[in-house]
Amino acid sequence: MAKVVFEDVYKSFLARDRAAAKPLPKNAPPPGRKAESGRVSVLRRINLTVEDGEFMVLVGPSGCGKSTLLRLVAGLEELTGGSIRVGDRLVNNLPPKARDIAMVFQSYALYPHLTVYDNLAFGLRRMNRPDHRDLDPSSRLPSWADRWLVSATRSLPKALRHRPEQELEIRERIFSVAQMLQIDGLLRRLPKELSGGQKQRVALGRAIARNPQVFLMDEPLSNLDAKLRAETRAQIVSLQQRLGITTIYVTHDQIEAMTMGQRIAVMADGQIQQVGPPLELYDRPVNRFVAEFIGSPPMNFIPVEIKTPRSVIHEQFRLTLPEEWATTLEDYDGKTLWLGIRPEHLQFGPPATKNLPVRIGQVEAIGSETFVAGKLLDSDEIVQARIEPENRVKPGEVMWLSIRLEKIHLFQPDTRLALRG
Repeated sequence: MAKVVFEDVYKSFLARDRAAAKPLPKNAPPPGRKAESGRVSVLRRINLTVEDGEFMVLVGPSGCGKSTLLRLVAGLEELTGGSIRVGDRLVNNLPPKARDIAMVFQSYALYPHLTVYDNLAFGLRRMNRPDHRDLDPSSRLPSWADRWLVSATRSLPKALRHRPEQELEIRERIFSVAQMLQIDGLLRRLPKELSGGQKQRVALGRAIARNPQVFLMDEPLSNLDAKLRAETRAQIVSLQQRLGITTIYVTHDQIEAMTMGQRIAVMADGQIQQVGPPLELYDRPVNRFVAEFIGSPPMNFIPVEIKTPRSVIHEQFRLTLPEEWATTLEDYDGKTLWLGIRPEHLQFGPPATKNLPVRIGQVEAIGSETFVAGKLLDSDEIVQARIEPENRVKPGEVMWLSIRLEKIHLFQPDTRLALRG
């Protein structure tokens, strides 16, 4: 097992379309390199430490650079600048096979002509022994002797045929992993005879069988249906906890990120926006992007005017914030900020100055809860709320929503950074 450290990592590509190419930011060139025209910057100033045995999730919208970062660790892409360490080794210039890393791809990447057993054994055979850190190759017969004995005993009954020591160890490892993943009854099947969930478990098994220092997983559940995703999600977390192997998991699904990661790194535009435990990102987002990306439905944002010491004013409502906001708002008297409130922190309330009047436009009743979306009266601000299913509402009605003041967030409109009470 090993710690993974990213230090000032940069990655840029040559733009295929020169008209669309743009230089790297002048204030952030890669170490030792000048910003070049005709290049597109994909990753900038990535500094992140994944602790030994930690389950780290990289989450963000498509195109934010999370898969590229994973490929840099695996050695499938070349760094433009910075360094990556796995354990005590600098891996910048090491080939993928020398990094002791196993990757699970979105597309499973199984060999269609090989059985499940041979797919699981492929990586171990390429390594020449199932665990190259633990086993002493000097105890084995020379490879030429093994090949001669296999050929000489091929016509004998199965019990008398020679099996190389390496193959016996591989067989033991494969059966152990197959039982762990509950695929021991599938070892003679070809990939075309497996369901999506079974293929995913074989792909996971191939990575686990190698006993690497680090697991890399690139959206491995995206091809599964909703029920199977939930089951496999729990299985991956359980396996990682049992094995204790450092894992970096990439997804665009914030539900996966919140339920799987010990810590989450939220990415956007090639940079890390915030790193922290799931509930810290939910309760204390550092900027508007994180606040909007983490949570479903996303956070509501309403422009409001600040009146010191603690008043928040909108055409349709007026709030007095808790005492802890007084010092923070001293410099914002008369200025506009974005008020952020999550849908689950809005509740039905009576008509009142402090409550939000919303004309309902859409109602989604899913049984356990109801999602409502509408506009503030006489404005274009959209408000979404998650309400109890007992509250029956219809499109076109006006409802009043009260805000849980202790759950309010405020953001600066220019920097988009969060203010803290």
